Amino acid sequence: MSIKMEGGEADNLPKIVDYEIKKQDIIEKAKEVFAKRGYYNTNISDISKSCGMGRTTIYQYFKNKDEIFYYSAKDALAEIKRKVEIIVEDDTLSFIEKLKKLVFEITSEYEHNYIFVLLAEIWIISKRERNEFLESLSEHIEDFKKAIKDLISQGIKAKEIKPVDSESMANTIYYFIESLIIQISTSNNVDINKKISSVNVLIDGLKA
Repeated sequence: MSIKMEGGEADNLPKIVDYEIKKQDIIEKAKEVFAKRGYYNTNISDISKSCGMGRTTIYQYFKNKDEIFYYSAKDALAEIKRKVEIIVEDDTLSFIEKLKKLVFEITSEYEHNYIFVLLAEIWIISKRERNEFLESLSEHIEDFKKAIKDLISQGIKAKEIKPVDSESMANTIYYFIESLIIQISTSNNVDINKKISSVNVLIDGLKA
């Protein structure tokens, strides 16, 4: 772990600041700013103000806004990955229940958690433009789709789910989640519970 030296104290001794911890603090603050203002309406000044530091200090940790967004989005996706892993590893749930809970966790908490607002930003931006950051982030999204596919495949093997094309069905469920999150991010009139009930009907139809 690297250490960065910053300004001196009153006793003229240098203050030692843990570089990585400070960088992570900026990421946490930036996630909230991006979620509130959106990627395109956020600038370095907004992030530096939220962090209580000057723009020049921010540049000691990140090259530009894109890099901050990349790390913020990557961090948010890692949190979602942890949520998915907890559901997948819960042996008290059937495979159908795991699929339902996965959809519920990713969508129903949207309005109460910046993670899902930021996730919507990632998806929307990825449709408009491509760059090395988004290419890397797309790998995380593919991991998420694979988790859904694996649940379906395992359910088929356990004879809890009837034989279906697991990849095609995983894509169907994934695109529902993607569509719902984007709808919520652009409209205040989306009935989340009604939408979730609709996909639950689809998932229930997979029962063997």
